[in-house]
Amino acid sequence: MEYVTLNNGVKIPQIALGVFQIPDNDDAKAACLSALKMGYRHIDSAHHYHNEAGVGAAVRESGIPREEIWVTSKLWQNEYADETAIDRMLARFGLPYL
Repeated sequence: MEYVTLNNGVKIPQIALGVFQIPDNDDAKAACLSALKMGYRHIDSAHHYHNEAGVGAAVRESGIPREEIWVTSKLWQNEYADETAIDRMLARFGLPYL
């Protein structure tokens, strides 16, 4: 896996599994578990995809240390000013951080 170094020196996997158009949490979980087993360490999601719970379940159940897996997501523009939007997103994923 190749990594890109961010401005703060942190390295992020260059290639991510995108879960757009995976129809539900069960399918998202299965896809993410398969990808993690194959060596992926970055999953890209969004609230609009409606499969955050499946992504989070896969991360938790993968057996891979959480700090080795990047999970990225997106907020809708109408959520930018909402200080609780990230907390709600984390709850949907069931993860302590993104």
